[in-house]
Formats: sequence, C-alpha cells, structure tokens
Amino acid sequence: MPSNILSYILYSSREIERKEQVKKIQEIFPSSTIIDPIFPEFQKVPFLKKIIQKSKDYTGKALLTNEVGVFLSHRKVWQAISKSINKKQHYLVLESDSKIVNAKIIKNNYAKVEQEYDLFFWGAWNNHVSIKKSSRKSISDNYVIGEPLIKSVYGAYGYSLNAETAQYLLSITKKIHFPVDLYKQYIDETKIKIGAIKSEVIGTWQTTDSNIRKENQFDKFKRILIIKIFHTRNQILAYFC
Repeated sequence: MPSNILSYILYSSREIERKEQVKKIQEIFPSSTIIDPIFPEFQKVPFLKKIIQKSKDYTGKALLTNEVGVFLSHRKVWQAISKSINKKQHYLVLESDSKIVNAKIIKNNYAKVEQEYDLFFWGAWNNHVSIKKSSRKSISDNYVIGEPLIKSVYGAYGYSLNAETAQYLLSITKKIHFPVDLYKQYIDETKIKIGAIKSEVIGTWQTTDSNIRKENQFDKFKRILIIKIFHTRNQILAYFC
C-alpha cells in the first residue's frame, strides 16, 4: 500500500459551495495539490472563439465555453504531471465535485494499478463503466478491475495516470474538438494501457450544479434514460470482449 498518494484537485476559491467537499478529499489525500481551474467567464482564454468554431467545423457541434475551460484545466494538470522525473508513477486527478466513496480500496490497489496501467479510472460515467469480460479481475467481493470498453468511459472526476501518459494526452489534444471526457475520440488504445474499476470508488457529490451546463428536471430525466440505454448496450458488448 502506498504511504503517500500524490493527487491534484481542480478547485477554485470561487466555488465556495464546494469548499467542504474539497476539504474532505484533502483529509484523505493530504499530499493533494490544488490547481486553479480555467473559467473563461473570469479570465481571458486565447483563441477561445476560434477553438469553439473549429470544434463545430470538425464535429458539427460547437463546444460550450465552459467545456473548453474544463478541457484546458485538465491539460493544466497534465502539464504538471508530465514534468515528473518518475515516468511510471501515478498521480490522482480529481475535481472539486469528486467524492471519495472507498479510500481503502484505492489505497490497497494503487500500487497494483500503477504497475499494470498507464491510465486508470477509479470512477467513470456515474458508475456505468463496462469492463471487458476477458480482462476482469476480482479484487474483493464487490469490486473488479480490468480493461474498460472505451465507449463506456466518460467523466474526468476520478482518474490516475503517469507522466508518460500525461505527455501523450497533451500531444493528442493540441486541437480541442470534443469534450475532455469523450476519450473514445482522442485515445488510441494501442498506445496506452487503460484500466477501470467497477463499482466506482470515486464518484461525484451531485449536490451542486455542474460547472459545464445547467439542467432542468426534464433534461436530467432524458440524460439518465440515455445512459441506461447505452449502458445496457455496452454491457452486452463487453461480455463478448
């Protein structure tokens, strides 16, 4: 078990309502480093309009201003990690709304994950990640780890990676076209080894509004329904992988 898990938390002092949530993370991971996220509404982002227009030209759908900010914020973390001398050491990346569900599982399996994977999701898509049957390994009665179906991995609220992977992510995201958590659009699975855990040990509090987009009740219902449909499909696909 590692005695000191190094982590980065994307958190701004403007997020007053999330202060206590971040404090809970720091109590569990005392060696956390706070990284100030990028909010385009409060600070100038070079070529912001050009980035948004290019995303629309490339995908047919323009990125939201805050989606660009979130992406640039994670790139900021990757830049810090990429400078690590130990290229294989993992760094945990968290957001201000991250919730540590099971710290013991993280700490007990962190060294194993560090050795076997380049990028690992301790939480993804609100616990709807699908792990390929051929790669599943049980680590306790309620948890398995393995290679996730790439199309089932969304979210950037609880993942770890090493310096080499941070450098790789920086290189493939020089042109921002999709949201940061649409990994299937950026990552070549033959280049890095990806892992995930099920059930998730890092989730989100969901007690404050998203910093990306506001949703009414109908939007939330529609999103949950879509997730359920695609999760069922992904579970079937993962079973035959």
